[in-house]
Amino acid sequence: MGRICVITMDHNASTVSERVQCLIDGWGGVGEVVSRGLVSEYMSLSTCNRSELYMVLPNLDDDDRGAAALSPPGGARVLYDRDAVRHILRVLLGLESMARGESHIVSQVKSAYASAESCGKVLHRLFQRAIGMAATLRACYHPGREPSIPYIAASHFVKEIATSGNGRRPRAMVAGLGTLGQETASILLQMGVDVRAANRSAREADKKIARAALVPWGEWRASASECDVVFLCTGAESPVLSGDEGDGMPDTWIIDLGSPHQSEPRAAGARVTLDDLRDISSRLMADYGKSLEMLEAEAEKSSSALLTEISMLTDDTWKHLALARARTLVRERSEASSRRLGVAEKDLEAFGASILKKFLHPLVSSKAAHSARAWRILSGEYEEYEER
Repeated sequence: MGRICVITMDHNASTVSERVQCLIDGWGGVGEVVSRGLVSEYMSLSTCNRSELYMVLPNLDDDDRGAAALSPPGGARVLYDRDAVRHILRVLLGLESMARGESHIVSQVKSAYASAESCGKVLHRLFQRAIGMAATLRACYHPGREPSIPYIAASHFVKEIATSGNGRRPRAMVAGLGTLGQETASILLQMGVDVRAANRSAREADKKIARAALVPWGEWRASASECDVVFLCTGAESPVLSGDEGDGMPDTWIIDLGSPHQSEPRAAGARVTLDDLRDISSRLMADYGKSLEMLEAEAEKSSSALLTEISMLTDDTWKHLALARARTLVRERSEASSRRLGVAEKDLEAFGASILKKFLHPLVSSKAAHSARAWRILSGEYEEYEER
């Protein structure tokens, strides 16, 4: 099977800038490493808080060569086998997220997996089973409520405003109304914040933020200067708020949820980025983290079972079980038909085996990554993988 390897850069040991640079580089050396036979399968995953490469390394004398050849940047962790499988499962459960326990990561992993072109039978099996297992664990052991980056950022702001003693309803500007911006605006409205929102392109806002005052994109900076805080939620590749513009509104907080950063450093006033939210999240969600202890424990046990399954039950294993089952059925049917028809059992068994061999020949010779699923069905030991 080879070794499963994960190189991960996440919020725990790297900054937004480091992860963005890794994304720009696109794990550029992986093509060369593959051509040298040091990596047989791979898939990348990039989100606001992580940049990761999942690989299968052939069984070589030096199993570290594939990872070492990529020259992982500072802040990267390299995990193998059980640690790698455990990491994948924890990622799907949100246990490796800044907002621990969140579920947004599931759709991001599914999207990365669906678009990956260099997965083989090991990574296909790993992600299909891990996604299904994570869904089961979440249904059984997750406390039900879950945080998010917008929730943590909004909670931090509202808490600070509440302790400032100004006694009035806080005002916020949300710049960018994609998924991140709409969720941020919705949470702020639920917290009783007076919300203004702006988006670069014309789009219909979700009904959940109907109470937000929409501002033309060209006017959002002026409007933000009248607010207590501006949440930057755009997907721009360069800052939408310069340092000088930020200094021009010293009494307005800047909460930058972008990756890459949507604002430049400022000389005066509060500026909170995703890098800052790492520590803020740990403080705000300390009590919530205790409710995830059972999920943590089950993920630990399940990762061992998952590695055993994908390590031992390979395509050849399912093929062996399916063919053994087929031979048993042919023998049973030949024995019953021999007595009824008066034909030699050996002749019927040979006839049945020849038909079976001809029928299964396309599958026997198939090298398709998903052929294991067919063999698993034929073996009688198949658990349907469902999109969740």
